[in-house]
Amino acid sequence: MGKRSRRTHTRRAVGTNTGTPADDQPSPPTPALREQLLLDQIAAGALDQHLTAIADAIHARLDLLETVNSAKALAMLSVGDRVRFTERTKPQYLRGVHGVVIELDEHTATVCVHQPIGRFGSGEIRQCPPLLLERLHPAA
Repeated sequence: MGKRSRRTHTRRAVGTNTGTPADDQPSPPTPALREQLLLDQIAAGALDQHLTAIADAIHARLDLLETVNSAKALAMLSVGDRVRFTERTKPQYLRGVHGVVIELDEHTATVCVHQPIGRFGSGEIRQCPPLLLERLHPAA
């Protein structure tokens, strides 16, 4: 085989396709890479005309997740459960306060803290979002 024949053969070998579809297509990006690509596009301004729709979709998704998590938290509570108000609770003077669940409705709980506290002169705190209540072990 002459020099010229080898060179042509080598050139063809480099550019040849093995015939499998996987060689023709790049592998799909990982979820982390897709997320980074989206964030890069937003930062670069490539999606400026869609920012309102993206923000609306994000808010709707966050609302849905909060609703689902709230329903799960409420399902874990029963009348008579001892609870503690979490660090996300407002007003702040309720943070860490212990009480007992005395009533549940479709979306909230009523907690009795057994003493007047702040604006809750009766010691009953109504319409407590379940995500602000931490269920305590019965012996606590």
